[in-house]
Amino acid sequence: MSKRKRELTKEEIEAILLASDDSVSDLSSEDDGWPVDDSLADVSFILNNDPGDETDEDQANDEEAANSASTFKPSWTEQMENGQIDLKQHQKYGGGPKHNLHVGSEAGDYFKMLFTNDMCEKIRENTNKYAEFVKSATIDKWEPIGIKKWRCKPIEDIEELFSFIAIILIMGIAKLPRIKDYWSSNPMLGNDKVKRTMARDRFVDIYRFFHISDRENEVSPNDPSFYMMRKLDPFMSCLRSNFQMHFEPYPHLSVDEAMVKYKGRLGIVQYMPNKPVKRGIKVWALCTSFFGYVYNFEPYCGKRDKLPRNDNGLGYSVVTFLTKNLSKGHHIYIDRFYTSVVLMKDLLKSGIYASGTVNTNRKYLPTNIKNVKLADNGSSKCFQCIEEPNLT
Repeated sequence: MSKRKRELTKEEIEAILLASDDSVSDLSSEDDGWPVDDSLADVSFILNNDPGDETDEDQANDEEAANSASTFKPSWTEQMENGQIDLKQHQKYGGGPKHNLHVGSEAGDYFKMLFTNDMCEKIRENTNKYAEFVKSATIDKWEPIGIKKWRCKPIEDIEELFSFIAIILIMGIAKLPRIKDYWSSNPMLGNDKVKRTMARDRFVDIYRFFHISDRENEVSPNDPSFYMMRKLDPFMSCLRSNFQMHFEPYPHLSVDEAMVKYKGRLGIVQYMPNKPVKRGIKVWALCTSFFGYVYNFEPYCGKRDKLPRNDNGLGYSVVTFLTKNLSKGHHIYIDRFYTSVVLMKDLLKSGIYASGTVNTNRKYLPTNIKNVKLADNGSSKCFQCIEEPNLT
């Protein structure tokens, strides 16, 4: 008789979820094959939780605990007055890329338009600084055993660093079990383009010391201004600026979260069981609804991030932060995590329209909305705000 399988303990489950990259590298987060429960589709869990973190449940509680002293107390009617809805001042047309590249330009030209030479030069300087720091910090370890020469040479120009980044991108597309396999003499493994671009040992040296931030200006984790993405902050600011400089957003945009797949140990890693990417770093993103161009973004780091917080909840903070640079006339599409009456009112005041699904327990909604029962699919029920007719 076979032994009965025992259930995993809480400690064992956490050990699996928080395992290092090497121990879970063969696991896939896309094709587990388990039945899907849509009720948890928007739920996320922060792994390595600390008191500064917050979950989606915390956000919902914050939303319901909004400032009770607010003077905004809307009243609603079921009699729609379409003539009172003002659309002209919110109409916007056009949008698209803004650059001087000619038709037929290579993909690398577009890449360098967003990932500029100045950004690459800063990474080159910081990588060389970090390599020199490691050399100074470990010299007492390798000199006594007869190692007289520091193998890693400084990166002399940004073209070498662009070649390194190109190989990283290739590795993300053509995946192999180990880094050294890309330089393998086995025709089933080796990548000729990678071999011609850079020697394996040189790639490994740059990979070992690759550093985006300036370590001389890094902040201690004990500093009140510290947050998990601080090292990447200058780099991400440049990306945002370039994303917005070279693209005029179309009238219709959407705000949603994206997951950057990550299986290592990090305090901001989230587990979302019913998302295509179940475990990784959550990123709030404002994208064009036409083909998904990212116009603005911000990683989620719990309560210790750059999002300005207020009494209106996390969803409100995310949308207002991402749309702060938008001109009037855009239309934003959001889901129930973000939608609230206060958010819609404030966006409308800024000249931005919004549409979204909503939880019926949100504050300031009609009191009888929970009792509405629709006959079948395709039927609808409308409510209009008396004080602000554009809110429906």
